[in-house]
Amino acid sequence: MNSKPAPTPSGAADSNSPSTSPSTSEELKATLRAVFDGQIPNYGDYNLVCGSNSFEVPGAAPRGWPPPRRRSFVIGYRWHPAEVIIAPFDEKSLAGSTVPVAINMTNLSRAVRLPAVGSSLGGYEVATSTGNSFRFGVEKVMKLASPPVNAEAAGGRVARSIEQAHDAADFHEFMADFVRRGLPL
Repeated sequence: MNSKPAPTPSGAADSNSPSTSPSTSEELKATLRAVFDGQIPNYGDYNLVCGSNSFEVPGAAPRGWPPPRRRSFVIGYRWHPAEVIIAPFDEKSLAGSTVPVAINMTNLSRAVRLPAVGSSLGGYEVATSTGNSFRFGVEKVMKLASPPVNAEAAGGRVARSIEQAHDAADFHEFMADFVRRGLPL
């Protein structure tokens, strides 16, 4: 998701139009890049990955509590100065859902690596000094919810996923450094 999408040739269908929904990995990356770029002023400074809190085992909540609601994020990160921007989005509509949160060395309260669960690589928990906290994992392939059923669509729901093996590896390397920087002296 780190490269800018190519412009759509004139006459080609726009993947953001209401009649079509992005379904290939590259189309999904371009759509999520647009979600991030539309909310962040200096968006070109960031590499992007897709993440969610679904790395945790369903039912992993304490007894008597429902499992956490799945939340998905476009995660922007840059090495210098070290910063992570968490931009929540709605998986079905692929639209931004709340205001993105920037986490850097001036407002970092906590950054920890969470243990692997099942076949998942594990995840991270990052929090700001102002109380924002996020738990998320970034996998090589991120599966997304199916698009909403369109009254005009006859084919049914389509499984969607983002291939991001190279980007995920770079992000995990960045987060190892970010967690280390966030440790108390």
